[in-house]
Amino acid sequence: MDDIKNEKGFAKDFLAKLIGFSIPTWISFVLSFISTPIVTRLFIPDEVGKINLFTTYLTMFNVIVLMGLDQAFVRFYNEPPSKNDKRSIMFICLIFTSLMAILVSAVVIMLGNRLSIEITGELNIIIPVCLIISIFANMFLRFSGLYYRMQNNILLYSVQVIALTIIAKLVYTIVALWNPTYDNAIIAMTIGYSIVAITFFAVQGKEICRSKPLLDRETISELFRFGLPLLPVTLLSWLNNSMGQLMLKKYVDYSAIGVYTSAVSVASIISLLQAGFNTYWSPFVYSSYKTQNEKIKKIHNIITGAMVGFGLIIILGQNFIYILIGEGFRASKSFFPFLLLSPICYTIAETTGLGIGISKKSYLNIAIFVCNVGTNLLLCVILLPRIGIQGAAIAAAFASVVMLIIKTIIGERYYESITSYKKTFSAILIILIAAIVNLILFDYVLLKYVSLLVLLIVHLIVYKIEFSNIIRYLMNIYK
Repeated sequence: MDDIKNEKGFAKDFLAKLIGFSIPTWISFVLSFISTPIVTRLFIPDEVGKINLFTTYLTMFNVIVLMGLDQAFVRFYNEPPSKNDKRSIMFICLIFTSLMAILVSAVVIMLGNRLSIEITGELNIIIPVCLIISIFANMFLRFSGLYYRMQNNILLYSVQVIALTIIAKLVYTIVALWNPTYDNAIIAMTIGYSIVAITFFAVQGKEICRSKPLLDRETISELFRFGLPLLPVTLLSWLNNSMGQLMLKKYVDYSAIGVYTSAVSVASIISLLQAGFNTYWSPFVYSSYKTQNEKIKKIHNIITGAMVGFGLIIILGQNFIYILIGEGFRASKSFFPFLLLSPICYTIAETTGLGIGISKKSYLNIAIFVCNVGTNLLLCVILLPRIGIQGAAIAAAFASVVMLIIKTIIGERYYESITSYKKTFSAILIILIAAIVNLILFDYVLLKYVSLLVLLIVHLIVYKIEFSNIIRYLMNIYK
């Protein structure tokens, strides 16, 4: 009886926090619902392509600035090295990343003209200036958000994410209504990032500065020994996520980037399920992996079933989703399901590759993402010249599956979190077949939807236990 009560209590607590951390994503969805019809009708694909390339390069510089110390902060938050505490670990990480941000800013200044041409196709001094300001703002916001996550402070974490969402969605919309050009959008986003960063520094700065960091050899060694191997991994991950845009710029044009990234936005609907999990999962695992192995295995099955099931529902509902998208961006409708594979495989890999982080063998991720990027690059080179934008989406999908397979094999060696390999990979096979069906049978509407519905039914049968558990847990929370 006590075991049943504990099980229900655990499920209720886990799902409650999961839902709490998902709130910003649901708000983001509502804001996207409002802004997408405006943005995709007023911005032309060419301008959207340039804006998204700016964001792509900003992400790359942020990865370099962080040096993997953001992940090291998560890993050592509950187990601080030496005599440091949780606040001082954050302070130390901010010191080193700030120094790196200064160095990266100097490089951006020296390469300003070249970066401007790479991103927009023309000289524009606004680009390097906005890059530098955004780098510093996003660096602090990354650690600020992680600090709230590790504290399970749902309120302040949500406020920060929602503020950034407002910048990304509503400010973008205001620019679209006023003067829809890439430089106006980039300036507006940069100002928004800066305002949020300054606001949260004012809120959090006193608490951080009260810490007494001990910059001894043990602390620095532990942080960088865990974090630095993740720098090439994160860069490879960035390259993999950006491969489609970079290769489309090479083989097609800025307009193709705009259409492709609009498909990525449609596929990001699955983040409604993904975001809360990814936010809460790492703190939960690192504090519970020694005592909660059976529960972690159950969560893996539930997340796999839910992610793939939700992905299939999104594909079935594509006609309703694309009503929101402007006419110039609707060419992505046939291939967007392939882009669902990336967030699905990434989320599942977070549950199957736990052993890598737990064993502190973060360097193993390098080999995983080399294979990931290599697969993506090879398929882009083969497919893009032949079938254009669709090739980029297919390449991203198959590269994600390769990553999941390799990460699962390595991660399971150090920490078991899977009860059935067949069950896990049958779900991936189903969503991959659904993407292929949507592409091949795109013009045969009835046959396409019947096939997709059959795939959904098969998936529900395979994961019937998990779906019944989800319903039961939600009912317990409701009661």
